[in-house]
Amino acid sequence: MGIIVRQSIINSLITYTGIGLGFILTIFLYPHILNPDQYGLTRVLISAALICSQFAHLGFHNLVLRYFPFFRRTAPESHGLLFWTFVVPFAGFLLFLVLFLLFDDFLITFYAEQSPLFVDFYLWVIPLTLFVLYFEVLNNYLRSLKDSVTGSFHNEILQRLIIIGLLFIYLFDLISFSQFVTLFVLSYISQPLLISVQIWRKRAFRLVPNFDILRKPLLQGMAGYSLYSLLGGLTTVLVWNVDIIMLGSMAGLESTAIYAIAFYIGSVIAVPQRSIEKISGPLLADFIKSKNWSDVATVYKKSSLNQLIPGILIFGLIWLNLEALFILLPEVYSAGIWVVFIIGIGKLIEVATGPNGVILLNSKHYRVSFYTNILLVAITIGANYLLIPRYGIEGAAIASAFAIFAFNLVKTVWIQIKMGMHPFEKSTIPLVVFGGVLIWLTGRFIGLDSIILTSILRSLCFAALFMGPVITLKLSEDLNRLLTSISDRVMKK
Repeated sequence: MGIIVRQSIINSLITYTGIGLGFILTIFLYPHILNPDQYGLTRVLISAALICSQFAHLGFHNLVLRYFPFFRRTAPESHGLLFWTFVVPFAGFLLFLVLFLLFDDFLITFYAEQSPLFVDFYLWVIPLTLFVLYFEVLNNYLRSLKDSVTGSFHNEILQRLIIIGLLFIYLFDLISFSQFVTLFVLSYISQPLLISVQIWRKRAFRLVPNFDILRKPLLQGMAGYSLYSLLGGLTTVLVWNVDIIMLGSMAGLESTAIYAIAFYIGSVIAVPQRSIEKISGPLLADFIKSKNWSDVATVYKKSSLNQLIPGILIFGLIWLNLEALFILLPEVYSAGIWVVFIIGIGKLIEVATGPNGVILLNSKHYRVSFYTNILLVAITIGANYLLIPRYGIEGAAIASAFAIFAFNLVKTVWIQIKMGMHPFEKSTIPLVVFGGVLIWLTGRFIGLDSIILTSILRSLCFAALFMGPVITLKLSEDLNRLLTSISDRVMKK
């Protein structure tokens, strides 16, 4: 767990800095500079690009992580995998482009009534998809080189700084909204370009293919894995983004904007998960490749607990401060309060179940992700179709939370049955119950006339009462080791 802890610390610092920038963007800039329709447009463009890029990379996104150890071991200096990392996704992008242009009339009809603004800018999905596509595949290649920090920095910090700059330029009427959208989309090209530079700096930028490695059995295995990875990844992204897409067409861009901000607030809970899994993914791939199941089980449980503890802490702090938080937003966005709660519960379920998806995708059971995802896409689309017209943004949130629960339940049960391991420690259930009761008690009995003072007092009390027992009882060895290390460094200074 040493390398996981070190890089997850760096990733956490980067990610939480990104969260700070995201908070500035989401709370102070987007809703105050763009009107809800305009902000909703940017969310639909991003969600559409994420879905389309998952189709366009043809499964190469996860294949890079799975097969990189084999290529590196076979030919350390001349395996040529980077060449295929560029070529195969580009072929997929061309296929996506043909299909997109063939069905653009349907897309226009789908959004014309509720979201006419999207119809004016929908073609920007094409270049945005290309930029997102190459960031994903090249960042996974860089992660295979044991560098999970660079991609985090570009995605969490640099990209947000660029968007902040563009918003200020638009705020001072230096550009029109149409020009803002153009620059917004083009800014995403910086991500794959800078990742490529980092691969070059690591002296791993080799674009000469090694055809000697590509034997028929290997190609068959890669093709099969790519197919299931493509379908599994596509369905996963559909599950997590279809709510935005369907809200935009069924409820309008204003509702999409309200939902997007509330969803963002609730999703902060999953930040520790993203930080840990960025480095645990390549390690789990190596452990599974060498059939080192004891280390896989250890990473599985420790990752779950190390994600759950800060997840509960963050959920509590968000819920206890939500009233003060919505004061900072235009009044229209206060309609998203229960979306935050529902999505927060869903995200807690997700972090508690650990890196189950990473384990499945890198094992012989990778097909399970595909079969479960097909079912979940059907359930999620059906739930959104039924719940959005009746409950609006809360309906979309319920559909998303249910999808998270079902998705992780199936994966966790499958790993338990087929691989004999689960992500839960003995302390998991007591920790969840203790955290939930403490959140309720703090919100129920601590209150002052001032909303700001109430938020400060609730936050301090909850954080102290929750983390005190966690640290004292040493529920997480990694957490206590980290705190000891920080304490020692402070004392030395």
